[in-house]
Amino acid sequence: MTSPLRSLLAIIQNSVDEIEAAFDKSRRRFSVGSHYPGSECTFELRLPIQLIANVQLPPLHIFNSLFGYYLPSALRAAMETNVVEILREAGPKGMHVKEIAEKAQVDHTKLSSILCYLATHHIFREIEPDLYVNNRLSSVWDTGKCHEEIKSRQPYDKVRWHKRYRSVDRPLTKITKERVRLRTTLWILKPPFEDTPERSPLMVAVGYDKGMWSWFEEPSNEMRLRRFGIAMNGVNSLQPPDAILKGFDWASLPEGSVIVDVGGGIGVSSVSLLRAFDHLKCVVQDRPMVLKLAAEHCQNILPDALSCGKIEYQEHDFFDAQPQTSASVFLLKQITHDWSDRYVTQILQRLRDAATPTTMLMLIDTIVVHPCPSPSVTIPGGSLPPPPSPLLANLGVANASTHFADLSMFVHFNAQERTLKHMVELLAGAGWEVVRVYRSDDSGGYLPQIVATPILFPGSPQ
Repeated sequence: MTSPLRSLLAIIQNSVDEIEAAFDKSRRRFSVGSHYPGSECTFELRLPIQLIANVQLPPLHIFNSLFGYYLPSALRAAMETNVVEILREAGPKGMHVKEIAEKAQVDHTKLSSILCYLATHHIFREIEPDLYVNNRLSSVWDTGKCHEEIKSRQPYDKVRWHKRYRSVDRPLTKITKERVRLRTTLWILKPPFEDTPERSPLMVAVGYDKGMWSWFEEPSNEMRLRRFGIAMNGVNSLQPPDAILKGFDWASLPEGSVIVDVGGGIGVSSVSLLRAFDHLKCVVQDRPMVLKLAAEHCQNILPDALSCGKIEYQEHDFFDAQPQTSASVFLLKQITHDWSDRYVTQILQRLRDAATPTTMLMLIDTIVVHPCPSPSVTIPGGSLPPPPSPLLANLGVANASTHFADLSMFVHFNAQERTLKHMVELLAGAGWEVVRVYRSDDSGGYLPQIVATPILFPGSPQ
């Protein structure tokens, strides 16, 4: 009996044959620059969508669906910054996102996240990292006007919408009226370009100026905080608790090696390490309110670690001087993505100041992979094998969760997920050299382990 997957594959194959036959008959060549097909292709388009629904991991499929609201927000941001017109004027060679941002007068870091997300959905094409051109989808809302003319008549001018595609604006205007999404898309238009968590799009939208964590701890937000905790548990379930054990060779560390779990929350990673490697010692650092829950968690899961002193809990703000000066490994899991570059540099410098020459630093954070091929790197584990052509280098929408996370960090914290190149540069600026990357999945972007060692300058203790 033919499986449902084989049946879908056969229908898709027949549909491709019919589409190519139609192009051959009209003596046209199909390409990504072709005009959109007619409505008669709707049936064929349903097939790959059904195939995805049949084979994608159910939690990931629901996760991607829930975060779908970022797509209209990103579209509106691209429209309001006139990116299509700017790229049309740039021609087929494209334009770097920094130049686009300069012409649009917006923050290039945030615009880069938005365009990378759209290109992952095949809207715009990234031909080199951060170098973009229009394609058949992005060109839908091209007015044909000079971007300077449009900019001078914005924000609300009928010239913005081509007669043929005037319906594009209607759903976007309605969908993005909810305050957070609207502010998210418009925030990049308001210089000076903020990078403080107190002035994130979410904080501006709700009229609060102390950052998201303080906002969650307000008495009126008790239900929001509870809901957020449940949501984070759901996100964390996408990676098993023992994922920390894979990749880096923890068994190779000497007896009594100290792992400092910086901003370690309730110590999930530390408890997993101690269950597998009883020769290690872990110090979990976080805020007092969190550490109380952490001790309870360990008492329920691994009480012996508490009683024999294998794990301890230390109140610490990672922007302050690091009190642990004999650590074998500083572990930061999903910490750096909560902060913009200047704050991350402060955190990393504090750790570098406390490091010995043999201390290692491990960052576990989502790494953004470009839709286009990226130059290979010499760091072991740093380069990814290219997927078969014509798939996007980051696997496209199948790997969109990386970009949801990136935009979420922007909205909530004025922060971001980073490419490996960006992370290497950030670490180097704080005195760390990346020596190895351990990937956690085939996409290469979801929570890899990035291992770094101290850069030893002349005069440094050996």
